Amino acid sequence: MRLSALALLLLTPCAAHAEDPTPPPVPTNVIRLFNHLPYGEANPAALAPLPSLPGCTLARDATYDLERLLAAARGEGIELGAISCFRSIEHQRRVFCAGPDNCDSVAGAALRARFIGPPGHSEHATGYAIDFVQRDTTCRAVEQCFMLTPGGKWLMKRGPEFGFELSFPAGNKQGVAWEPWHWRWVGRSSDTGPQAQAARARFAVAQASFPALPAVARPQTKAAAGTVVPAAADARPRGRGDYAISISRADAAILLASSAMRRP
Repeated sequence: MRLSALALLLLTPCAAHAEDPTPPPVPTNVIRLFNHLPYGEANPAALAPLPSLPGCTLARDATYDLERLLAAARGEGIELGAISCFRSIEHQRRVFCAGPDNCDSVAGAALRARFIGPPGHSEHATGYAIDFVQRDTTCRAVEQCFMLTPGGKWLMKRGPEFGFELSFPAGNKQGVAWEPWHWRWVGRSSDTGPQAQAARARFAVAQASFPALPAVARPQTKAAAGTVVPAAADARPRGRGDYAISISRADAAILLASSAMRRP
């Protein structure tokens, strides 16, 4: 991908919700690209393959819960597969720029970004996201009809039990297209292990500003007086923040150049 093309993408305002006078709060130090939040790339040493899904790699703890999820669904006669799991930022560049206009025109990039994150702005790079697919169905992969399949309905009902939540529900305020197949792992509500905490920290901005639906219930802690309160209740970002892209060309070039090296 050419530097000039992506620099142009980075300089283009996000107008998907320009008509909304009160957009959700976004921290002032987070700049979104076509409404997508920035994400770094997972350390390869933290990833592990899925035995039952050849070619699928996720963060190690996420694979345990995913195997449990797949087994539970299979026990109810539902065969779920995956069309995409971890994707490196370089891989994301190839996916995002698959068409002739996706990276060489602002209009093409804006349209593409409605359905897929630009490189450096995809949850797949974290190693916690997966695109499910329903096997043995007429619904093609990454189509919204997935919601109507047995697998799609099952995930909406039971996905959070296994630590998975729907990143981009219908009508989400983030301005990203509804993706009923795209789920991210944040650990089960009872999981307080380091990997689950790392996943929740990675998605803290998304969870606070653009909640998943269905979402995994946040772990709870006891206050000094003995009352049970949601963990990190005061961590919700305050203030409107940067809703549209507004950075200089020099900053855009720096951001682009560093995107391939960004780590958690």
